[in-house]
Formats: sequence, C-alpha cells, structure tokens
Amino acid sequence: MKYTQKELCLIWLDSFASLEYKHKKRLYEFVEGNVGIKELLSSGKDYLITELGESVFNTVYMSANKLYLDSVLDGLNKREITCITLESENYPEDLLSTDIPPLVLYAKGDISLLSTEKFGVVGSRKSLPLQLNLAKTICEDLISAGFTLVTGIAEGADKTVIETALNNDGKVISILASGFDNVYPSAHESLVNKIIEKGLVITEHLPEVKAKPYFFPVRNRIIAGLSDGVLIVSGATRSGTMYTAEYAVDYGKHLFAIPYTPNVQSGSGCNLLIKQGAILTENSTDILEFFGKNTVKEKVVLTTEQQKIINAIKDGNSHVEQIAKKLNKAVYEIIPLLSELEIKGQITKNGTNTYGL
Repeated sequence: MKYTQKELCLIWLDSFASLEYKHKKRLYEFVEGNVGIKELLSSGKDYLITELGESVFNTVYMSANKLYLDSVLDGLNKREITCITLESENYPEDLLSTDIPPLVLYAKGDISLLSTEKFGVVGSRKSLPLQLNLAKTICEDLISAGFTLVTGIAEGADKTVIETALNNDGKVISILASGFDNVYPSAHESLVNKIIEKGLVITEHLPEVKAKPYFFPVRNRIIAGLSDGVLIVSGATRSGTMYTAEYAVDYGKHLFAIPYTPNVQSGSGCNLLIKQGAILTENSTDILEFFGKNTVKEKVVLTTEQQKIINAIKDGNSHVEQIAKKLNKAVYEIIPLLSELEIKGQITKNGTNTYGL
C-alpha cells in the first residue's frame, strides 16, 4: 500500500500508543506532514516540551526516522491492514465533521463500503429474543433497500446484525474497540474473519492494543459518525447504546428506537429516547419511508419442491433432464415448477431446456 507523505506522518504519529490524541493532533498541526520532521521537531523543541513533557518529546524525536516508520508499516502490512488517515481521499466525510475524528482508521476488508449509504444498528448484549427477531427482519429490509449496516462486535444485537448481513448477501461494517490482535470478545475472532471476507472491519486502535472498558463508549462515536441514521434495538437507560444515541443526536443523525412495554429493563433506554424525540420504530417502514425508500423487495415464498429445484441448479444441474434426475422425477413433473420459478424471477431460461439462477 502506497501512502502520501502526509498520510505517513499521521501513521507515524498514531503509532505512539501512549501519546494522547490532543498531543498527536497538536504535533501534526506543528509539522503539517512535511519532510524533515526531525528538524521541525528540533526547531520547536522548547514549545513542544512545554506542551508534551520532555519524556514524550524525546520518544517522538528519537523515533523520527525512516527505520522506525518502516518497522511500523511492516507490522501493518504483515497483518494486511490498510490505513485510512485524515489526509486520505477515502476518509469518511461524516467522521471529519465530528469533534474527535480518528487520525487513522485501521481497516481490513472492503474499504469501498465507507462510501456507501450506511445505517447503524446497535443494542444490548442482553437483548430479548423478540426484539432480536424484529431487528433481524428490519436489517433484512435495510439490506434490500441498499444500506450497508454498521454495528459493533458484541453478543446480542451486534451479532444479530452481522449474521443477518452475512446470511443475506448484505454489506456490513463492524467497529472494534481494540486492535486486530486482540479482538474482544475473543470468541468472535472467527466472526470477525467472516466479516473481513465479505464486509469491512475497522478500528482506531493499533493492532497490539487490548480493549479497555472506556474504549467501548468512545468507539460508539465512530458507529454514529459513519451512519446516516441509527436504530437502537435495546438498552437500559445507562448502557453503551445510550452513548451511541447521544453521539447520533450530537452529530445531527436521525435516531430511531424500538418501543418496549413498561418495566422491561433492556428496553428502558429505548422508551426514554422515544420520549426525547427518537422515531418510534415498529418495523422497517418507519425507517425506509423517512429516507424516501418506500419499497422493500417483496420476499418470495418458495414451496419445498421449488426450493429443491433452486438447490439442484446451484449444484450445477442446469439442463431440465439433469434437474429431473437430481430430484428423482420425470421431466414433465418439473416443467410447471420451472415455469413458476421463472415467473417469480428466481431462475432464467438460458437456452433450450437449460436454466440458471
């Protein structure tokens, strides 16, 4: 991966895990990504020591060399991590307008998803089955309407969003609250790998960084910042999802929430948000109509026999005689079924008695 001088400067600055964000930002404003960084740091030594402290300045100053930068880049390249910096052309514009945009987004997967229409869906790890089923249905419809789903990586609502996208050829972006070497929860490492294959996983943390409790609410600003709208599936009045909701409101994003009956703890936050102005959401129509997307693709219901034909074609049996043999039926028995599937738009006739999906 080739980076510009300014991108390299940001990657270099962000590599200092112990350096506070405000200090990294101030250093970047001072050097402006120019060549000869060590000389620039030297020229502003007194000022920078006052701002950063002598030990921090010395660490940064001694690492202002190509050997150190090459070691940082080598570690990222070995992990197949792409860096998207504040100076990168594909840095999400919505994040640029937030108060604390990450200097660097570390990404694995399809980074083109950052330029798609995105919708955030988050909720509690202890979401009730009824609400998770509703979230699944809503996510399926959002996918059909062209949205890329944005969420975290926790159990409950996040996992439901991710699996719904993966199982429906949907697009999904998952935001980590740790580096790639320390996925949390660790049980979801395989899930993260599946997302990387079909979607995108990003984090603002260096690969070696482990998750800390306060990283999660801070991470949620990225979910809200990336999304055109955010749906709160579940959450108590004091929960991480409420941070996401607050960020969404602060950033001027459209906020939606699923209503709950009284005294359900995992939904008390949703009811509070609705009282405060979030859009009550009982189904996908409440979201899609708001975005001017009034149509959701009608779900095609297939009979058992029709599904068997679909499966036969998927297995490479394209000719009518092959399909009939696969189903242990006579050709005349499956002709009507093939016609019905054509009408429903599930298969196409590619030639004389030959079919495809």
